[in-house]
Amino acid sequence: MTLHARIDRLKTRTAKVGCLLNPMSGQVRKRQAAIHRILEAMPSMLVCEASDATSFKTAIVQLLRADIDLLVIVAGDGTTHAILGHLFTLLAPEKWPVLVIIPGGTTNMTPLDLGMCGKPERILACLRDYLLQPSAPNLVQRPALRIEQRGMAPIYGMFFAVGLIARGVKFSRSPVKQIGITGGIFTFLIMLRSLAGMITGKIFGRQDDEWAPVTMKITQANGESHQGTYLFALVSALDRLLLNIRPYWGKEPEPLHVTWVNQQHKRLWRSLWPLLSGGGEVLQEKDGYFSHNTHAVTLHMDDEYIVDGELYRSVNSYNPLRITATNPITFLALKDNIITMNYSISAPAKQLPVRLISEVAWENNKETSPDLVPLVDSLIMRFGESLDAVMLYGSCLHSGVSLEEGIVDLYVIVNSYYKAYPQNYLANLNAWLAPNVFYLEVPHQERMLRAKYAVISTEDFERGAQYWFHPYIWARFAQPSRLLYVRDETVRERLYVAQAHSVINFLKSGVPTLEAGIADVEEIWTRCLTLTYSAELRAERETRARHLAQTNLSAFTRLTDVASPMLEEILEKQNNGKYRCLTTPEMQKQALWHWRLRRWQGRMLSILRLAKATLTFRNSVEYAAWKIERHTGVHVEITPMLRRHPILWGLKVAWQLLQRGVLR
Repeated sequence: MTLHARIDRLKTRTAKVGCLLNPMSGQVRKRQAAIHRILEAMPSMLVCEASDATSFKTAIVQLLRADIDLLVIVAGDGTTHAILGHLFTLLAPEKWPVLVIIPGGTTNMTPLDLGMCGKPERILACLRDYLLQPSAPNLVQRPALRIEQRGMAPIYGMFFAVGLIARGVKFSRSPVKQIGITGGIFTFLIMLRSLAGMITGKIFGRQDDEWAPVTMKITQANGESHQGTYLFALVSALDRLLLNIRPYWGKEPEPLHVTWVNQQHKRLWRSLWPLLSGGGEVLQEKDGYFSHNTHAVTLHMDDEYIVDGELYRSVNSYNPLRITATNPITFLALKDNIITMNYSISAPAKQLPVRLISEVAWENNKETSPDLVPLVDSLIMRFGESLDAVMLYGSCLHSGVSLEEGIVDLYVIVNSYYKAYPQNYLANLNAWLAPNVFYLEVPHQERMLRAKYAVISTEDFERGAQYWFHPYIWARFAQPSRLLYVRDETVRERLYVAQAHSVINFLKSGVPTLEAGIADVEEIWTRCLTLTYSAELRAERETRARHLAQTNLSAFTRLTDVASPMLEEILEKQNNGKYRCLTTPEMQKQALWHWRLRRWQGRMLSILRLAKATLTFRNSVEYAAWKIERHTGVHVEITPMLRRHPILWGLKVAWQLLQRGVLR
């Protein structure tokens, strides 16, 4: 059966579904009971368990003989790698079933790149819901890597690496794996160990085999060759790796990412963040950094390498490894926001309520003061082609504070941090911990207009609104804002959708902390605003949330109404305009625990952002003292010591204000 026929059966609710579960995978071992409960609730699914190469092959053959249309793999990268190898051996990709990869292993790069984030049982529950009420599926295509060398069978996978990355994976197979940590934390520990190996080798000049660079010759598809010793080299069909690392910056319209770093690199510490965050376009080949996209690459080497976390060795240094892109594989993804590279099949995702996006758009297009125009014009001149949008939020909007009395709060949305700043350190700070905050003064009609503006990329704004655990973005933009400038309609639509997600996140996170029963909109938003204020070091009085909810009640009422279709599990609208909170003690306990975590996380992030603001925000000390006095009436004396050492003495002042209850 062809792929298109299988997709048609998915659309019409007639698809046959098979599941391959590896009970020994890292997360599956911890969650077997929950996973099996979900699978048992899907009686039409054919489930096979397998945990080694022989049983993988047997299970795949059994599932293919059953003529399944959708293959669900609940496992980690290693199992997925083995299954892909068997599938390529048995069938051409255009005859495969559609694949769903559920992150069940210690590392799960492939499903995370496809947008499959979360606990495996939760994603399986989403799959169950989709199969019960199917619609046009969200399909994403990726090629795989085919690694060939004379004297061995082809190897298939999504990620290939040599050098420090391979050394780190080899280290992970040591007793460190027995500590039971999985996922991103485990990967972070391995990254730290790899960096430590690199640093000790650089400081002490040790060429320890355990952490030695790799010597090889790299030949590109156009015939250009590079030969030398490299810290690492990687070839990937994935857009992003674990921890959202994106160590490539090639612009060619080809399916495979190739990146390497020469052992004789320059300014590694300054280059580390751009290298990891996708901002590597500022790195140069003459300094030892190279990245491009291609369909094939050839490596001459005598060393170990990894494919999807599995360790291999080049069998003959005289016969090169040739890595090429296969025909694309089709995956089913269950999330709204799917990041693709070159291949995608368009299909409508599960939509946010149209009325919610329309309400967000209506609020953003309301009239604003003409006195804001000089501020916006100044920012357009400052950021030029990197500027995507300028948004107004904060007290000058929500509380009716005049431009003469207050400082305008603006968000500057850019398309690239490295295009936005002439100084790389500002771009690195922004990418490391968004946003950067600056102060702006513009003379206008014999008076001075003042603004505080935060710089964030469109991509980070979208991620912050939809995925961040901490409410820094979605708490601010669940509330109405004004779009003062936007580059084009595409950016406008992206920002509206992000703000709609902010409303959903805001209510989904705050409402479960309420007791079950009837609540009005003012009570709901006061509670949610109070929680988000508590997640940051803020000087506002405790009555601030109630005042804000009362001042903007009509807008909050409309937003709650149009968001309610996506909140059916926690809110039920009543005929009198109030809502029944459908919380249970378990939901409330979990939600309150999440907010405790957010408060601790928020204090750390607030301290880091305040420290960073001393590098970006002119008169930051005076501004902080003014804001504390304005909101609390408490005067903070600005001593010469505080002015000379704003970070150290600012921490001392902050601690004193926390003890006095001025900051919360």
